[in-house]
Amino acid sequence: MLISQIDVFRCDLPLSPPFTHSSSGTVTHLKEIYLRITADSGVSGWSEVRGNCEYVTGDTPERVAAVLTHTLGPALLGKPVMNRNRINAQLDRLINGNSAARAAVDIALLDLMGKELKVSVAEVLGGRMRDSIPSDATIAFGTPDEAEEEAARYLQAGFRTIKVRVGPDRAADLERVRRARAVIDSFGLGGEVLLCVDANQGWTPKQAALRLRELEALGVEWVEQPVPADDFSGLKQVRQQTRAAVVADESCRTCADVARIAAEGAADIVHLKLVKAGSVSNLLRMMAVAESFGIPYMLGQMDEGRLATAALLQIAAASRASHFEVWGFQRVRPEDDPASTLTVSNGAVSVPEGPGLGVTVDESRLTLIASLSADAI
Repeated sequence: MLISQIDVFRCDLPLSPPFTHSSSGTVTHLKEIYLRITADSGVSGWSEVRGNCEYVTGDTPERVAAVLTHTLGPALLGKPVMNRNRINAQLDRLINGNSAARAAVDIALLDLMGKELKVSVAEVLGGRMRDSIPSDATIAFGTPDEAEEEAARYLQAGFRTIKVRVGPDRAADLERVRRARAVIDSFGLGGEVLLCVDANQGWTPKQAALRLRELEALGVEWVEQPVPADDFSGLKQVRQQTRAAVVADESCRTCADVARIAAEGAADIVHLKLVKAGSVSNLLRMMAVAESFGIPYMLGQMDEGRLATAALLQIAAASRASHFEVWGFQRVRPEDDPASTLTVSNGAVSVPEGPGLGVTVDESRLTLIASLSADAI
C-alpha cells in the first residue's frame, strides 16, 4: 500500500472572540493548512496545522503550504503508508525546521494508518489510558468584568483549571486575577480549582519575581513562560524566587530543551505541543525524555480547529501527561469549522470514537492549493 496522492488545502477560521497575548498580539482568524494523504487503496488521511504561528515557530500559512507542496509532498509520493519510521527519518534528513509542515505529514499518516487498520490513532500509539481529556480554560486579555464573567462561565461548565493571560499592565492583571479568585471563592471551590497565569514571555526575571509575590497572595499556583523563550537562566531564577510552579512552554521546543530544563531545574513542568515538536514521533520522544527525568509534562495546543484538536486528543489519550490544554478550538464556532464537532462535558473533551482521528472533514469548505499525484511522476 503506497501513497498515491497529496492534496494541500487552506481555510481561515474566524475566532469568536479574537484573542490577544503578550507574544501574538491580537489574532482574529486561525489561518489553517489542511493536508490529505491518499493511498493507492483509495483511503485518505487528514491533518490540520496552524499557519499563523510566527510568534512561536516562525511559520506562516504560505510557508507551510509551500513546504508541503514543493518539498515534503513530492518526497512522500510512492512511499509505503505503514512505514512511518522510514518516512519520518527521510523527511528529517530532507528539511530542517518547518515544524508545522512536518507535523501535518505525521498526523495525516497516522489518520490514514488508523483508517486502514480500522482502529483509532490512540490504538495505533498503544491504546487509550483515558476516554476524555480534562482541560484548563483560559481567560484572555480584557476588562475585569469580562474576566469575572469568563471565570464564572468556565466554572459552571466544569473546568477546574483556570489560566489568566497576563503581561505588561501590572495593575490591570492584578485586578483581573483578583476578580477570577473572587469568583472561584464565591463558588465555594477554593481547594478544587487550580488558578494559573500565563505571561507568554512578557516579563523579565525581576518583573516576574515582583509580580508573582502579589499574584501568589491571590492564590496563583503556577506561572507559565514568565520570561523570553531563550532565557533558561532567567526561567530558573524565577523558579528559585517563587513558590508557584514554573511551567516552560515557548522554551520547550525540542528533546534537548526538555533535557536541559529538567537537568538545570529551570522549570517544574514542561508544556509540550505538537506544532512545536514537528511530528507525533518527536512529541513522543519529548514525552519520553520528560518521563526519564521525572519532570511532569502538560500536553497542549495552539488555538486550532477541531481536526488539529482531535490529533492532540488521540495522543493525550495514550499518554501519561499530568495536565492538558485542549481548549483553543472553542473559540471557533462549530458552523465555521470544516471538521466535525467535538464533545465537551464537565470541563473535559471526549476522545473521538472511530478509526483514525475520529473526525470527518467537509472538503467543500476548503480551498485547494495544490494536488500532487504519483501518476504524474
